[in-house]
Amino acid sequence: MKRLIHSCIVLTVSAALFGCSSHSVTEVPPQLVQNKVWVLTSMNGQAASGPRVTMELRPATAQDGRIGGQAQCNRYFGSYQVADKKINFTPMGSSRAACPAPFMTSEAEYLATFPKLDNISFKDHGLVLSSCDSDSELKFVSESASVSGQIAATQGTFAPGLEVIVVLQDSARPDDLSGIIGIERIQVGKDVDVIDYVVKYAPELVDPNASYEILAEVIDDGQVVFFSTEKPSVSLRSAPVGS
Repeated sequence: MKRLIHSCIVLTVSAALFGCSSHSVTEVPPQLVQNKVWVLTSMNGQAASGPRVTMELRPATAQDGRIGGQAQCNRYFGSYQVADKKINFTPMGSSRAACPAPFMTSEAEYLATFPKLDNISFKDHGLVLSSCDSDSELKFVSESASVSGQIAATQGTFAPGLEVIVVLQDSARPDDLSGIIGIERIQVGKDVDVIDYVVKYAPELVDPNASYEILAEVIDDGQVVFFSTEKPSVSLRSAPVGS
């Protein structure tokens, strides 16, 4: 294989999730947050920028659940509990990769926000985690749309152990991490010459005036060894203005 040439989260608790609000108790049915990846759009009142940040909620029992996702640099993990009509988060743990200082600073702020939160609600079609007693707040939108296709090798095959990363990005910002709105990571388990992909994205993050493309990279032992020579354009669904 010399190059690539073309590309053709579960919440099952039975009880509702609760949180406080200024007027009444907030009740969020679990089916509204299950089976979704949530992408950060705002942190403590500031619009999110830089690398794409995600969150997934997974239950361990009917009362205690797990939380995890991709922060600005590292994968993170922790737990949450629903009790007394509030949702509470533990301090977050994370992997230990090093990234440029601005990303590490944003990541530290993001992870430090979770233990301050005790309210979960929906607002403007997004998920909001907030605090009843402070201005701490994280806003997310869900990856509710997707694009699919195939990545083919021109010579040889994709060997077992390789990782294929398929990126959905703004074609005008190829080197800007904030231009990436969707990623799928595929672990190769056997020799294949074609790989199917499905990249999910949030329509709310699509700029209707921008053009988007698919980029694929092949990773071997943490190093990029091949990348797509063509970046096919894709048509994406955007959220209506004011939705």
